[in-house]
Amino acid sequence: MIFSNETREIYWILSLLLINYDISIINKIMNSKREIENKENVEWYIKYGIEMNKLKISDHKELFLKHMLFNPYDETYGILRMIHVKIFHYKILFETFMLPGFILNYSDNKYSLPKLSEHISVLNYYIKKYGVYEIHNCIFQYTMNNLTDIIGNKCIRSIIRYKSNNHIIYEYKTIALIENGFKDPIERMPMLM
Repeated sequence: MIFSNETREIYWILSLLLINYDISIINKIMNSKREIENKENVEWYIKYGIEMNKLKISDHKELFLKHMLFNPYDETYGILRMIHVKIFHYKILFETFMLPGFILNYSDNKYSLPKLSEHISVLNYYIKKYGVYEIHNCIFQYTMNNLTDIIGNKCIRSIIRYKSNNHIIYEYKTIALIENGFKDPIERMPMLM
């Protein structure tokens, strides 16, 4: 008997041809249907597994599944976790561009905002020497500290970049914001609430 593997056609065959509804015949039909569906599923997984580099062929006669497709408990979880950590690190680095005065250049007794290349070189230096989480700590201190100097000017914690004897030196210190400019604070102290 030739039949399709679609459920509605099987029910049609059963309703017309099996008047007494013999259980053994129904079991054979359903087992055959299950085998056909399993074969189609395996072929689909093999086809897309090879395309997506999730299957490894170790022998010409047999296929061994190295990774299951969409398996959240295999190496895929580790890869997703690493992507999440990278996104978190990039978020920290991009946040520094939104904080005015977080990184400053110092020359001729004046503070100025750095160029993009200088900003990036400071971030690279801090990542190599201290790590991304030190930058995160500096951002926290920049945004959360409520410092003022004696006059009442708001103070921020900044990474200062300056040249000394043809070497670039980085210093982390407190700077006062005075009329949209940056200057050294006058005896800073914590603001009282």
